[in-house]
Amino acid sequence: MNKIVTIFIISIFCIVSYGQGIDSLRLSRDSIPQSSVSSDSLVLKGTALYLVSKDSIQDPVDYGASDRVNFDYAHKVIHLYGNAYIKYQTMEINAAYIKIDMNTSIATAIPQKDSTGRNIGVPHFADRDQKFDAQKLDYNFKSKKGIISEVISKEDDIFIHGKKTKFISKDNPESNGDDIIYSQDAIFTTCDHPHPHFGIHSKKQKVIPNKLVVVGPSSVEVSGIKVPVLPFGFFPISKNRQAGLIFPKNYTYIDGLGFGLEDVGYYWPVNEYMDVKLLSRIFFKGSWGIKANGNYKRRYRYNGNFEADFNKRIESIENVKEKIVTTPIGLIWSHRQDAGAHPYQSFGGNINIRTNGYQRSVNIHSSQVLENTFRSQLTYNRTFPNTPFSLSSSFSHSQNTRTKQVDVTFPSVDIRMRTINPFKFKKNISSEEKWYEKIALNYGSSATNRLRTTDTSLFTVQTLENLEYGVKHSASMDVNFRVLKYFNLTPSFDYREEWFFHHQEKRFDPSLFIDSTKIKEGDTEYYRKDTTYGKVFTDFQKKFGALREFSASTSLNTRIYSTLQLKKGWLRGLRHEMTPNVSLSYAPNYHKNPFQYFKSVDTDTTRDPQKKLEYLIFGKSPFGTTNVGTENFIMNFSLNHRVEMKYKNKSDSLTKKFPIIEGFSMNASYNFFKDSMKLSDLTAGGNNRFFKGLTTINYSFNFSPYARRLVNGKEQLINQYAWKKDKKLAYLTNANFQISTGTNIAQIAQLLNKKKDEKETIEPKDNLPSLFNVYSNFNISHQFGFNIQRLQSGKDTARITVNSLSVNGNIPLTSKWKIIINNIAYDFSAPKGNRIVYPSLGIERDLHCWYMKMDWTPSIGAYSFFIGVKPGSFEFLKIPNSKAFTGAQPF
Repeated sequence: MNKIVTIFIISIFCIVSYGQGIDSLRLSRDSIPQSSVSSDSLVLKGTALYLVSKDSIQDPVDYGASDRVNFDYAHKVIHLYGNAYIKYQTMEINAAYIKIDMNTSIATAIPQKDSTGRNIGVPHFADRDQKFDAQKLDYNFKSKKGIISEVISKEDDIFIHGKKTKFISKDNPESNGDDIIYSQDAIFTTCDHPHPHFGIHSKKQKVIPNKLVVVGPSSVEVSGIKVPVLPFGFFPISKNRQAGLIFPKNYTYIDGLGFGLEDVGYYWPVNEYMDVKLLSRIFFKGSWGIKANGNYKRRYRYNGNFEADFNKRIESIENVKEKIVTTPIGLIWSHRQDAGAHPYQSFGGNINIRTNGYQRSVNIHSSQVLENTFRSQLTYNRTFPNTPFSLSSSFSHSQNTRTKQVDVTFPSVDIRMRTINPFKFKKNISSEEKWYEKIALNYGSSATNRLRTTDTSLFTVQTLENLEYGVKHSASMDVNFRVLKYFNLTPSFDYREEWFFHHQEKRFDPSLFIDSTKIKEGDTEYYRKDTTYGKVFTDFQKKFGALREFSASTSLNTRIYSTLQLKKGWLRGLRHEMTPNVSLSYAPNYHKNPFQYFKSVDTDTTRDPQKKLEYLIFGKSPFGTTNVGTENFIMNFSLNHRVEMKYKNKSDSLTKKFPIIEGFSMNASYNFFKDSMKLSDLTAGGNNRFFKGLTTINYSFNFSPYARRLVNGKEQLINQYAWKKDKKLAYLTNANFQISTGTNIAQIAQLLNKKKDEKETIEPKDNLPSLFNVYSNFNISHQFGFNIQRLQSGKDTARITVNSLSVNGNIPLTSKWKIIINNIAYDFSAPKGNRIVYPSLGIERDLHCWYMKMDWTPSIGAYSFFIGVKPGSFEFLKIPNSKAFTGAQPF
């Protein structure tokens, strides 16, 4: 009975709906596909349709439309017009027109045309993460399959343009739990243009979203032109990290190595915190390289990255029979600990080690090739709560690729005690502090190992024999208090003790030694014989010893201010600040008893009496201790100056300050225990900045206070002051000036207060950049320095020490074209032929989804050309060509 009532209600509803839509716009009956009538029963609840037959779908189908809904009860078909939609489980379809056939459980969606003939209401399909648009869509609710015509879908960064596509939902038993898309006559591309500029065209394709794309025989299509290149292919499109092969992205050609492939390797996501890439480079003449790099991160704790690169280069040089074999190695590691990871300890830093000319063998960019100094620093710090002590352990490395010298310090452990006042007692705040309560005590201890070697022998057993290690302690005590109201008096005492584990013994061999020295003059080479009348040899033995030093000093300083105030004019005042400082220091003579730190040895058999060489008995100090000072009682005095002026700005009524002299200092000393010439040279220097910090001037001077006399055409100092003998305060013996300027057009415009049209800057007319935009990223650097020095002949000479101009940056000619200046430098002070310093130029063109780039370094004959797809899933589609510097050729 209930079933009969329900069918009756549905019939009344369908008749009313059909009658209301007679006069409205609808598709003709011929355009609506017909379906055979089934015996399935229907149940309608609101706008939810239930099919209650045995083979029907189980969940309700929610549907609707903004124009009208027509129900053809005779054929069990529902027509939805105007912003129609269907929702079934996780699936949703939107279109201008949708037809639902209850006999086959198939929904068909198509667009309609507006008055201009343009399609509107293009069907849109969405099921969980799957979303795409199509010109026609048929979807079966039972089988979870769909047929799509002229579809445009997107998987990761890949756009799929298909003529006809079959979609199988992951809920279908045949899909094995994955959404599957089969396409015919489709183009895969990363170009987001409605009509792609390029793509991979194939007749058959299979897409498993968030996994991969598989294509059959394919061709690369560029601007409608097809080039058959792929018999088959697959492209990972997973959004999650998955292990897999990495195919080569580039090939190159290097003289002496031949053609090569780069970046062939494997990607391995170790776990959720770390991933690793293993990459290789292979050259057809036998050279090869392997590189491992990766990243790791623990949220709120630490993060970092690493890279290890090993290469074996077998180079063939023209007209040279033997091949040159080198093994460039690069080690890079960076580790950072989050600030709140631990309250008392931290660890972080970086490692950057290169050997065997790595940066010139592997790189060609000027910023990398011209870099000749590499440093590493890893540090572990620990503070101990409720104590004045802290611990620091570190690894450090310094490397100069020009001299090939490498200094490694590992491990280095430092224990420090913060300043304490041992004689200070707790008392009321109102009580006056005694002078002895201000006594401050400091202590520190260091233990370190240091290795000095060359980059070619860094990773060899031989380097361990040169290892230097030791321990050093230092303690100091000082107190500071005021005297005569305006002066600060600071007496101090310092104690240093170093533990040595090696003693050295020098011995003299009086034999006659003949050595040969290789001399090269132009293209000519010859050997010069050198005769040495005896040699000094050094022997080391493992033995413990301690070197103890102490010194005492006191200093007195104050500040003196002078000002000048003006009420009229643009200059409103001058302020001069002087900081005089006088100090006395004393140290004993460690060359005498009871210290016994020194020994002596003969040096030359031709001298009578023998010239003795004095040396420290301790050796192999990791702290660089090779000698200690003699007994001294020295007075040091210095005077620092700072001069500022105050002026009134024309644009407003406010006054501003400008430093005329910044940090100008003068220093000298007087040694009471010295036999003669007790007064040292006077040194002075400072710096000034101009043009809002764009230009910096550094200068230094050296003055000798003693008189001179000519002996055989050469000046000699005499123990008499210049003001007494020659009526001069001092002789200028050396002066250096250095002017450094670094700027760009934007800074110059800001300096000149030129206002820019913001609209012109952002949206230039005629698609051409403004003059300001063209040069805003153009950096200019100029270094100029000269030196004045007094020669031994008594004459002064001036010479330019450096005069170089360098530029770098990029110049956007248009919105698509850009000139890249990696480095152009010209050294005016260098000899002719060597004035251009490593020029490197490039040009880049933006081709929407492609880009073209060319770099050229003429000084070493290196170049690279590249045209290819922008970074993404199809970035392997490119035409690279490069010629790199091998390292065996002269630079």
